Amino acid sequence: MNNDSFNLIFAVTVLLVVIVFFVRVALRIRNHGGSLTTSMFASAYEFYNKEKHAAIEQIVEQKVKKMEDEETDIQKKKKDQL
Repeated sequence: MNNDSFNLIFAVTVLLVVIVFFVRVALRIRNHGGSLTTSMFASAYEFYNKEKHAAIEQIVEQKVKKMEDEETDIQKKKKDQL
């Protein structure tokens, strides 16, 4: 192998590793939340007026209810499998 092809393969490998790393981090933050994400939303929350506060709280409550429903469905499926 000549030096140019080695450099190209090395660069592509490093690029792929970096992309995989960022994708994994993004998915982890999206699935599990993150302290930075929470901090950003909390700091922006203070600048909203009362109507937007109420709308945000309603959306959060809907998401919590949806997550609870999904968890109960998963638990029911696990019990049915036993």
